[in-house]
Amino acid sequence: MKENKKILLWIGLTITVILGALWQFYPLSDAKERLASLPLKGETFQGYDSPLTDFEKSAFKGVNLIKRVYQTGTQKCFLTVLDGTHNRHIVHDPFYCFRGSGWKLISKKNISIDKGNATLLKMRRGIQKREALVWFTNGQNQHASAMTYFFQTTLRRLTLGMSGEEPLLVVIQPLNTASPDWQAIIDGIPDLQKL
Repeated sequence: MKENKKILLWIGLTITVILGALWQFYPLSDAKERLASLPLKGETFQGYDSPLTDFEKSAFKGVNLIKRVYQTGTQKCFLTVLDGTHNRHIVHDPFYCFRGSGWKLISKKNISIDKGNATLLKMRRGIQKREALVWFTNGQNQHASAMTYFFQTTLRRLTLGMSGEEPLLVVIQPLNTASPDWQAIIDGIPDLQKL
């Protein structure tokens, strides 16, 4: 009886390793077209692409991303959108990057957006204050949970992409004010809700 359990365990382990190897090489569709669909100009906004630094070129090699500055009304914001299809480890809770740059979290608040919610981070570094609005989106729903992102991407890989589109990480930071009118930014750049 014990021998049969050992054999079944080894068979299960072997199947798991083989499937893991196959999943790793299965080409999943990425979100490049979704990123390309985000316009630089619209009725209520205009923007321009911001060039990548040498560090970013190295760190984001093979990763689809948007790095732009947008203006809506009198407000300017910096937008970063990351697609982790080909490098899932590059997408993580954005506060880790802020903390690595010396920012301390003052508060965290959920904000309703079109297909779910985003998180407003309020941070401080010395006397400087900064805010950032972050969320993940797979085109159908939006959320601010890194754990939900991880679950969605894992399920997507296990189902070979049949569970839905790749979730993107969206990070917006104000450029000309410490505390912008976030609703005006969201309403002013409505195409962000379509990602």
